[in-house]
Formats: sequence, C-alpha cells, structure tokens
Amino acid sequence: MKQLFVLMISLLPFLTSCGDIVGGGAGSRPYVMGFTAFPHAKTDAAVLEAWDAIAVSADLAVIHEDGGIPWQEALDGTPYDASYAWWLDYVQSLIPSGHAVYLAVTPISSSRDGLALYRGADSDEPLPPPWNTYTFDEPDVMEAFANHCLNMIDIYDPDYFAFAIEANMLADLSPGEWQAFMTLTHEVCADIRNVHPFLSIFATIQADYYHNDVGSQIVPVSELLFYCDIVAVSSYAYSRFNGDPSAIPADYLTALADLSPGQPFAVAETAWPAEPVDLPYPVYIPASEATQKEYVERLLADCDELSAAFICWFLTRDFDDYWESDFQYFPNADIIRFWKDCGLYDGDGVGRPALTSWMQALES
Repeated sequence: MKQLFVLMISLLPFLTSCGDIVGGGAGSRPYVMGFTAFPHAKTDAAVLEAWDAIAVSADLAVIHEDGGIPWQEALDGTPYDASYAWWLDYVQSLIPSGHAVYLAVTPISSSRDGLALYRGADSDEPLPPPWNTYTFDEPDVMEAFANHCLNMIDIYDPDYFAFAIEANMLADLSPGEWQAFMTLTHEVCADIRNVHPFLSIFATIQADYYHNDVGSQIVPVSELLFYCDIVAVSSYAYSRFNGDPSAIPADYLTALADLSPGQPFAVAETAWPAEPVDLPYPVYIPASEATQKEYVERLLADCDELSAAFICWFLTRDFDDYWESDFQYFPNADIIRFWKDCGLYDGDGVGRPALTSWMQALES
C-alpha cells in the first residue's frame, strides 16, 4: 500500500526563453490553476478524491516527484521498480482530460542539502554504493538524471517541466555543492532541450528563503535563472510573516520576477493554513479561514498583475486523517505538521471560503 503515496516533505535555459508557454484559462485569466494530488488519507479512495478535486477545481494537474531518483536503473536504461513504474502509469491515467500538466522532478534531496536519495519500491531509500559517494557533477549522476527526466517527460507529456525543486536552498545549505549542481544543470538542460526544444523547463526558487538573505541568494538565483524559461517560485510565507497576509511586502513576488525581466512568472508551490499551526511544529503560527482567504485573493491579484503562467496550490484537502493514522508518529512529524491544515477543502472535504475565491478566478 505504501507505494501508492509519494510523501510531500519539503521546507518544507541553455538558451533563455526558447520554450513554448502554455497558459491562461478560458476567459480573462492569464494563468492555469492547479493542485498536487497529495491524498488526505492513506487509502485508495483518498487518492481518487484528490484527483476528483483537481478535475472540478483546477485546470492544471501537478505531478510533484520529490522522493528520490532510481539512479542505477536510469543510468542503465533498465526498468524501474515494478511498484514505482505502476504508480507512475497509474497517476498518468488519472490526469483529467483537457488539463495542462506541470511535472516537477529534482536531483536534490528533500532536505535540499545534497544529492537526492534513491527511489526504489519506496521513496527516499538510502543511496547504495557507489551513488552514496557521488556529487552532482559525477558523469554517471548527470547521465542518469538526464535519462530520468526524459523518461518522466515521455510518461506525462508535460506543458511545464521543473528539473529541480527549490534549488536555491542548496546554495546556502551545501555551498560546496553549488558549482557541481550548476554543471549538472548545464548538461541536463542541454540534453532535455535537444529532445524537447519547445518544452518550458526551469528550476523552482524558494521565495521565502531568497528573501531571508537576498545578499547571499542573488548570485546563485541569477545563475540558475539563466537556464530557466520561467521564473517559478515556491512560497509558504505564513511562517515568515506569522500568519498575517497583510504583512507580506507588496513586491514579494515581483522582486523575483524582476530578476529576469521579460521571462514568464509562475507560482510552482504555495499554500496558507486555515487553522493555527501548533505542536509538534515548534512555533505557533496563527491562522484562520479568513486569513487563508485573504492570502488566496492576494495571490490571485499578484498573479494577475504578473500575467503568470500557472499557480499550484499544494494541497486540495487537509490531511487530518493521514496525520492521525501515520504522520504524527513520523520522526519528522514536526515538519509535516506545518502543512496539515492548508487545504482549500477542510478535513471533512467541505470547501472553505478561500475555495470560493479560487473558483471565482478559475471560472473567469
């Protein structure tokens, strides 16, 4: 059963502008709107319910693969673990007809401080030898990751493709790895563009991390954006601004968009809780349905102003059931707790006030 779930744990251009940008809803809205399919419970029904929510509350399907790479199989061109291969095909079969697709993979670990772990039957298995000694610029790593990207693109035929998730965090957490990662970026982007010259590709940037220390982040982020067709950011600003959307500076997103003028902009991950964040998360963060709605409306207004390509809200529904059955017992339960109440649907599957604002934009 465990293989049915890809655990979300994150803090949580070779030539620029050569990818085709797919965007816009049916009306005046410039962006497509989507969710990941992270389930609210450890059941097959919860997986299907997440996809049902995406079908009716979005026009973008988000495939977020942040649980390691099948390194040896990708290098050798051999089949992936049977349960993982089944899962990839199963997810592809659930994508609603007519939805745009955003696919994200990453060679960086979910802790954002080194090489991604191994993806076998389960996510984030320990790296076997010799992979546990390799750096990002090891030739086998670069070849394996490029092969994996191409395999995933073949399965999902995405409109948008992220080759790294929240990559700018690596520059601070493991600065000695940054140039090796940039070597991988150069080589892998070239390989992808050679096969898919019109696909929009990019790495995502963690906006809150960037704003925490612009001085140390500006150079690595600028280096990264050279390889990106889209300035795509993740943001969970409720932690940085103590749950107060009105405290977010007016240029919080535009400051990042302005780093690469003329490039399309996107929100690759975001969320805001509708209930307070408390124990076991170490810091209490106030939140309510009203502040969640305020954030959604601010997000939509910013993305209108920026003529964004897409928005991904990370969770359809609060994962109360999964928390009670499994997550509260995990060693990293304190981190997982950060996202528990961020759904636009509550734990019972009832739409929140923020969903009304979201749907008004979706139908525009």
